[in-house]
Amino acid sequence: MQGKYGNWQGWQQYFANRGDRPLPELDTSEDYSHLPESVARSLAIFQLGESGGGTVIEQARCSELPGLDDHYADSMALFVKEEHRHANMLAICVRMLRGTLIRRNWTAKLFIVARRLMGLRLKVLVLLAAEVVGLCYYQLLASRLPSCRIRSMLTQIVEDERSHLYFHCAFLRSQTQHVWQGALFVAVWRITMLVAAIAVIIDHRAAIRDLGLDVGVVWQRWMSFSRLAEQLVTDPAAADEYPLTSQPICV
Repeated sequence: MQGKYGNWQGWQQYFANRGDRPLPELDTSEDYSHLPESVARSLAIFQLGESGGGTVIEQARCSELPGLDDHYADSMALFVKEEHRHANMLAICVRMLRGTLIRRNWTAKLFIVARRLMGLRLKVLVLLAAEVVGLCYYQLLASRLPSCRIRSMLTQIVEDERSHLYFHCAFLRSQTQHVWQGALFVAVWRITMLVAAIAVIIDHRAAIRDLGLDVGVVWQRWMSFSRLAEQLVTDPAAADEYPLTSQPICV
């Protein structure tokens, strides 16, 4: 379907075109002993969060929301597949750092429970919040690493997460066609991002501290991306160049 709601067939093709990328190989030859242990734990938490998403596919397939079709459901399935690839890449990063993968964590559980309790609209809003937090965090983390395999993998994830942000914004824009819907989105979105940002800063405070990242800078980066996402949903003119481009995000 194409038009005022979204080019879901285009998104399906966009995700399909990069769906067969091989995983990077595990390479333990590089020495990461200079990096604090908190980095491995931090990436393990994000790895757990990237591993879910099955229920949102079923909701997308069964949804009767306006503007959605089979192409959207297929795009959502390909998005989840890409998230699972990210989980595998992060698992490789954790192993290269001699860290340990985890099976449960309170912030990951918070996002998962929130998604399971909600309908498709709110579930995608929570997914968008996770994309904003992850995109900013991976980008900041990569900026603190020397040129290495882990930095390369994080940079690739950042590029993927950027397109995920536009994909979810396109869906939410399709569901906020009336003024009152846009106002409701803004209110819920700002509360969701506030809670998500606070939770992640608390849970990843050790890695943020050990890498010399200023909490204020981290917070400002998340809020800048949050405002960008809000604008892409509520202002059609802001999204004219998207969703199917590779324009860089500059905030």
